[in-house]
Order: sequence, then C-alpha cells, then structure tokens
Amino acid sequence: MNRKEFLLISIGVFLTVVAWLIADVYHVSAGEYGKSGLNLPLVSQTAINKEVIDLLKQKKY
Repeated sequence: MNRKEFLLISIGVFLTVVAWLIADVYHVSAGEYGKSGLNLPLVSQTAINKEVIDLLKQKKY
C-alpha cells in the first residue's frame, strides 16, 4: 500500500466519521431528546459554617 492509497483511505474514514457525528447530532436535536428540554435543579443559598471549617482544619490525618 503506497502513501497515496493510505491518504485516500484516511480521508474517506475521516469524512465518514464527521458525517456520522453530524447525523447523530441532528438526530438527537430533532428527536424527543432535543425537544424535551432540561429542568435544571435550582441552587439554594447556603451559609458556610466557620466552626465546621475550623474543626476540619484542626483535624490530623
């Protein structure tokens, strides 16, 4: 197998993979998964307890 054949095979495999990825992304965005939307959880405000942090700093492993 010479370099020209190897180059043509490599380009063919690369284009096949790129086409497959594009088709897969289109399929997901056009299907049920793309239209369902995500409901992300809301992050509540939390307070950091400094006493716990100090106790963790003092702990010896």
